[in-house]
Amino acid sequence: MEITYNREDLQAHLELIKPAGYTLESFENEFFYTKQEVQRKITITPFYDDYFPHDVVFSSVSVNVLFSNVEQIFHDVYINNSNVYFKHFLNETPTFSEDFSDVLASLDEEKLKSTKVFDDSSFYIVKPLLEQMINAAINFITQNQTLQNFYNLGENMNIDQQANFYIQPLPERKLIIKKLLSISDYNNYATQLINYYTQEGEIQDANFIQSLKTYLDSL
Repeated sequence: MEITYNREDLQAHLELIKPAGYTLESFENEFFYTKQEVQRKITITPFYDDYFPHDVVFSSVSVNVLFSNVEQIFHDVYINNSNVYFKHFLNETPTFSEDFSDVLASLDEEKLKSTKVFDDSSFYIVKPLLEQMINAAINFITQNQTLQNFYNLGENMNIDQQANFYIQPLPERKLIIKKLLSISDYNNYATQLINYYTQEGEIQDANFIQSLKTYLDSL
């Protein structure tokens, strides 16, 4: 008899590793765990390729953190400049993202990515590996509670790392955060961005940042 493994089977397995205080949700073909706090929304996502009705193959776990004060400001300006190339969805577009596949040893990462999950037995092969990444994500967001914590983390990264840590577009979010945290170079940073995008002929970006700065200065 051929074994089938569908979306409902995957959901049941993901419920088994759901972190305490989180809700398992889904959108389209993606499952994720969410937790709403006072100033931030946490989303932990196990990544996988699905081959329903046969199996799934997991690859990593990431965490997204949405700071509501940052994204509300971003959205207030965005709705008056919606001709820009990027999209923004209030209460959905996060502020930061971090991947946790690197917490696995290389052999464990290889085992995770080569194991086809199609029943309870195969799921239990990858279950401790998924839990290890989920626990690392939980520890990360527990140790870094505030917007200041996340800003400090970003400032200790090189530009390529920052580009993965901040949800794009990075400059706009970073400008908002500098204002909210009263970082001393806020004005200089805004001026540098506007001048850079103007010189590069990227007028949409320059105009958006000018609108953003005008809004921030009014707060």
